[in-house]
Amino acid sequence: HSVQLSSWPATCFFYEVQELHVSIPDSGPIFAPLGSSISIPCVVSLSSITTSTSAAPVVPRIKWSVISGGVETQILVVQGLRVKVNEAYRDRAALLNYTSLPDDASLLLGDLRPSDSAHYRCEVQQGLEDASDLMELKVKGVVFHYRDALGRYAFSFHQAQRACEAIGARIATADQLLAAYYDGYEQCDAGWLADQSVRYPIQVPREGCYGDMDGQPGVRNYGTMDPDSLFDVYCYVEQINGEVFHDSIPQHLTFNEAQSYCRAAGAELATTAQLYLAWSEELDHCSPGWLSDGSVRYPIVTPRERCGGPQPGVKTLYRFSNQTGFPEPSSLHDVYCFKGECCAFKLKLFIVNYFTKTLKCIINDFPLFGGCSYLTRPKFKMMNSV
Repeated sequence: HSVQLSSWPATCFFYEVQELHVSIPDSGPIFAPLGSSISIPCVVSLSSITTSTSAAPVVPRIKWSVISGGVETQILVVQGLRVKVNEAYRDRAALLNYTSLPDDASLLLGDLRPSDSAHYRCEVQQGLEDASDLMELKVKGVVFHYRDALGRYAFSFHQAQRACEAIGARIATADQLLAAYYDGYEQCDAGWLADQSVRYPIQVPREGCYGDMDGQPGVRNYGTMDPDSLFDVYCYVEQINGEVFHDSIPQHLTFNEAQSYCRAAGAELATTAQLYLAWSEELDHCSPGWLSDGSVRYPIVTPRERCGGPQPGVKTLYRFSNQTGFPEPSSLHDVYCFKGECCAFKLKLFIVNYFTKTLKCIINDFPLFGGCSYLTRPKFKMMNSV
């Protein structure tokens, strides 16, 4: 028997379906400097259904959120012409091109702060469909207060610039200081900034720290000052090409002995800037140690009793009770050393003999330094390359 198929009823429609797709081209980590702005791209292929009718497409709902410490927080939501921005991100977050390019849901995030280091999710809902993608952002850089070894308020503007450069940093900008302030930074000491202004950040207003903002928290601003006026300085460091390491010495060292110790380790005394950046990347030691400028400091990420008080930060040992003066070079402390990447990358193989405490290494492409003898550290006997 043969069966004759009838034609489709006139009430049927033909559908061409494209699934919703969301993509962040680079999952990261993406690095951005403190106080800068970044555009996080998010490309959307909207679900499309074409029919014989002229029904309007479903308007997508776009949501950006940040995930930090296991908690997801909404940044903004956009649907059509309706925009809702979390108060914490007002004036900092926006969709760049959404009104003109519906397939571009890129997020503009400005005035970056250390706490903006996190994962970011771009999520799109259209009808019953839902798609998302994720990326990681790391904000680099730290602002820190720096004082001359001789005492408080000893730098002219040009001396302040040179002081930051001498410790491996550069003078901070007003935007960088403001970004640090918004993340909780406080220092009741007026310091030069790159625009020749003098400012300082205060979270808790108090006598002697009011500045031009009586009774209000914020960054105090003296305005543009005569370059020969004397103040402290705020420095900024963003990157170090190497590693800061701390060795607890059974017998503490003088400043000269600390220099020799680091050189014997194939390294050099760390600078103040290098220690601050290492602290921002989770270096934590409750042991005051020498640095290259003759200061003695130690980095605390997790505050605890007998480690410099209830606040995290890089703690400084001063000679005098008014927080001025570096320790006497003959005083005894631990040491913080710095080893550049040029040395670390040359080590191809480490074989550790735990019984003889001997470290042997093979260096197959960088004989200039005479093998491992260049990298000798006092607590290891190091063998030349073979």
